[in-house]
Amino acid sequence: MRLFLPGNVVAITLGRRIWIAPELTDAQRELVLRHEMVHVRQMARLGVIVFLARYLGEYVGNRFRGMGHDGAYRAISFEREAFAAEKPGAGSGTGSGAG
Repeated sequence: MRLFLPGNVVAITLGRRIWIAPELTDAQRELVLRHEMVHVRQMARLGVIVFLARYLGEYVGNRFRGMGHDGAYRAISFEREAFAAEKPGAGSGTGSGAG
């Protein structure tokens, strides 16, 4: 499945499916799963098409505001929620923290 994941991407989620790079350690995999499960819940709440449209719209808007790729990616609201779920004490990754 590694061929499906481009470059430095370690995981990707589409609907309820999560693809994770096999070379991750167990600890890394747990953090990635917390992050990706937030995206599963986001897509379940909004629908995959709406989620993807908003995600891409935020990313493109961030790039137009002058952010580089990484900054634009990390500023997406869905990613902020998902990264917050990785932090200690975030529990089950319910997204209380971005996306």
